[in-house]
Amino acid sequence: MLRWFAGAMIFAVVTSSETFSQQSLQQLESMDQFGQALAAVDQIKRQKKFECVLAIGNRALCDCLARKLPVDTHFRSYALIVNQEQRGPEYGRLSAADRNIVDQCVTGPG
Repeated sequence: MLRWFAGAMIFAVVTSSETFSQQSLQQLESMDQFGQALAAVDQIKRQKKFECVLAIGNRALCDCLARKLPVDTHFRSYALIVNQEQRGPEYGRLSAADRNIVDQCVTGPG
C-alpha cells in the first residue's frame, strides 16, 4: 500500500511539474511576444522621427511629436499639424488630448 501511495504521489508531482513547466513556457513566450511588440513600436517611432526631421528640419519638435503622439498618427501629418499659420483639417482630426500635445511640442519641444 505504501508503494502505491508513493507511486501516486510521484505521478502527481511529475504531472503538476509538467503543467507548471508548460505554463511557464507559455508565459515566457507571451512575454517575448510583448517585448517584440514594444520593440516594433519603438522602431516605428524612430522611423517617424527620422522622416519628420527630413521633412520639417526641426529635430526637437520631431522628437517631441514622435514620443508623445499616438503611434498611429502618420508622420506626413506632422507638417500639416504643426503649421501654425494654417491649422487645417489634419489638426482638427486630432483628439483634444493630441491637439494639446501638438501645442506643447510646438511652443516648447521637449
